[in-house]
Amino acid sequence: MGNNITTIGNKAFYNCKSLKNVTIGKNVKTIGNRAFYKCISMTEINLPANVLKIGKEAFFGAKKLKTISIRTSKLKEASIGANAFKGIYGKAKILVPENKVALYKKILKKRGLGAGSSVLGVY
Repeated sequence: MGNNITTIGNKAFYNCKSLKNVTIGKNVKTIGNRAFYKCISMTEINLPANVLKIGKEAFFGAKKLKTISIRTSKLKEASIGANAFKGIYGKAKILVPENKVALYKKILKKRGLGAGSSVLGVY
């Protein structure tokens, strides 16, 4: 994605069947509501350090989404929408900044991350 893009809009890739591995541009700050809703072929997504907000149901139903890299340390409970991670792969690996593991694990579970998923500090 271009350097000028700062938002992935609401429903931008809604119900997209062809996305597999996605890397969001470094200047993106917002992932909109249902941006990747039911992207059933997506297996991996990388979110850059500048992301401040993930909308409701952003990744809802992306049932093959096995790896999510969240490089930002700026997320808070209020900045991640309801059910943002509901219905992704049941044993997904979420890679986050080392100092945010406990907080992100708590928040992501509230936002739909399955009990079999793991949140690992790697950045």
